[in-house]
Amino acid sequence: MHVIERHAQPDKFGTIPDAMWWAIVTLGTIGYGDVVPVTALGRIVASITIFVGLIMVALPIGIVATAFAEEIHRRDFVVTWGMVARVPLFAELEATEIADIMRLLHAQQVEGGDVITRRGELAHSMYFIADGEVEIELKQERVRLGAGHFFGEIAALRRTRRSATVTAVRRTSLLMLDAHDLRVLMDREPRIAERIHEVARTRLGGQALTPKGDLVAEELEEVETLNSSVDSQ
Repeated sequence: MHVIERHAQPDKFGTIPDAMWWAIVTLGTIGYGDVVPVTALGRIVASITIFVGLIMVALPIGIVATAFAEEIHRRDFVVTWGMVARVPLFAELEATEIADIMRLLHAQQVEGGDVITRRGELAHSMYFIADGEVEIELKQERVRLGAGHFFGEIAALRRTRRSATVTAVRRTSLLMLDAHDLRVLMDREPRIAERIHEVARTRLGGQALTPKGDLVAEELEEVETLNSSVDSQ
């Protein structure tokens, strides 16, 4: 621009620093309009410079915005009514009951290979698999659970330590239920409480489970005894 415009506008493009200032404000899309080329070749160069400036600004912003949106989507997603209704444990509930449960659930999305829970860590919540698949690593075997299953219920109720490490096999959408909210839900919905107990009994039939952790026989019996005493009162 200095070479092209220096003779037409020596006061504005007469020096290289003047031309550099024009280039900076043009590339930054904040041109003040007080310095514009007047020659045909200068306007062509200016047009190309403006388009290049737009690309230089828009491209990085688009990349950053896309990466940010993907990260947010990976970590969290919106809990919808349909998503909760597809979980078999909640399928028989009324619409108003599902709406109440939605308020208790927290969403989390994990990528394949991500560890959801680790053996030995304290349990603060249980998980429902809305979509995807997880692998539970026990001491003697590995068990896979898909959409509609849940895990970590007894450890969450008793706040004991996890008996297994759970890893996402592929991208998985989880619904987390806090231990306190789990107790509230089981007290409020006997059908859900019974279903959780039923699944726990089935899992207790396997010998691969450790004596302490998510599914402990005496813990399940204690919960059932407590529920029986409450019912009798």
